Amino acid sequence: MTMTLAYSIFGQFFPNTLFLIPMNVFSTFFALSWLLFIFPTNWAPSRLQSIWLSFRHNVLEMIFQNTSPNSAPWTGLITSLFVLILSINVLGLLPYAFTSTSHISLTYSLGFPLWMAVNILGFYLAFNARLSHLVPQGTPAALIPAMVWIETLSLFAQPIALGLRLAANLTAGHLLIFLLSTAIWLLASNPFISLPIFIIFVLLFILEIGVACIQAYVFTALVHFYLLQ
Repeated sequence: MTMTLAYSIFGQFFPNTLFLIPMNVFSTFFALSWLLFIFPTNWAPSRLQSIWLSFRHNVLEMIFQNTSPNSAPWTGLITSLFVLILSINVLGLLPYAFTSTSHISLTYSLGFPLWMAVNILGFYLAFNARLSHLVPQGTPAALIPAMVWIETLSLFAQPIALGLRLAANLTAGHLLIFLLSTAIWLLASNPFISLPIFIIFVLLFILEIGVACIQAYVFTALVHFYLLQ
């Protein structure tokens, strides 16, 4: 019974079909409208596009508030990464849409190459300064060997934590939405119970939109933070 329940809960992450057509095809039309929305096609952007451009500018300004000349060439990559993750997170909230960033395979595939590139660049440009991060300033001489091992393990844990944080937060939110929507469907005959649950569901869905934006910001901000180190 427990295995069946767990499978039905996590079954929402498997692709769905309608008339033998994957639901992702239908959600693609929404994705195209999203692309038309975030990229202005006119000389003067509309009000909604102005809101999006202002939002993107403020978020990127927070990410790059403590930048350095060495990280300037990475601005385009980090900006594209933010827009990519934000688009996938928001489109994943559509019904029957497949949220790729809720799977560790994609998040780790995004995080590990970026982490590897940042560290290779760091050791290439400033080898001694990069090694100095393995021993915090003021560490007693007796603790230096242990601190080197601890800092090395934390360094290799960065790409794992980077991918797990994004996937775990999105998965938890989607599971809560699934459980509440199932409860609304089962208790639809009793409006006194289903109506409060529906209100909670709407509030949770709004919260998930915020989580989708925050997680895109956190992922790109951490990549930029690793780059600054």
